[in-house]
Amino acid sequence: MVVVSGLVGGVVQRCLGELGLGLGSGGCGLLVGDCGSVGGLRGVPGVYILVDGGVVLYVGEAGDVARRVGGEHCRARIGASEGVTRFLMYLLGEVCMRSDEWVRLSVVDRERFIVNRILKPTINKLTIITVTCPQLKNPKTRNRERLKLEKCLINELKPTLQYTPRKP
Repeated sequence: MVVVSGLVGGVVQRCLGELGLGLGSGGCGLLVGDCGSVGGLRGVPGVYILVDGGVVLYVGEAGDVARRVGGEHCRARIGASEGVTRFLMYLLGEVCMRSDEWVRLSVVDRERFIVNRILKPTINKLTIITVTCPQLKNPKTRNRERLKLEKCLINELKPTLQYTPRKP
């Protein structure tokens, strides 16, 4: 899905509307940044969208956006999230093309090479759009609102790393 100015914002607005929420005066905010800007969202619940050059790659949710995005995705912590594994599959072609750089390394050094030279640089160039609302953290409802928002955004934006087109 190509992101055009305002398109993601319109989808976010529509999905929030389905939950009876809204941006601005509705108490929800939309932050556009990168890996360096999510640190200010420590302890803040939200849904995030990872975008690469106009293509929506991934939509996720977290009770603490800074921990999840900044601490796991942006640091490319293998095993910390399904998103990192999907990024590895997305970048498999590049990993293979650069095999002459890592093929003679030990397994541990291969992992370091791939994480530090391919995965992290790619993730750290992404645009991160974060939707935050106080209503997205409600232990009584087991955060159903946040999960519904995430599902709606995935269905509408069809992120490359998550969306599987249905076969006819």
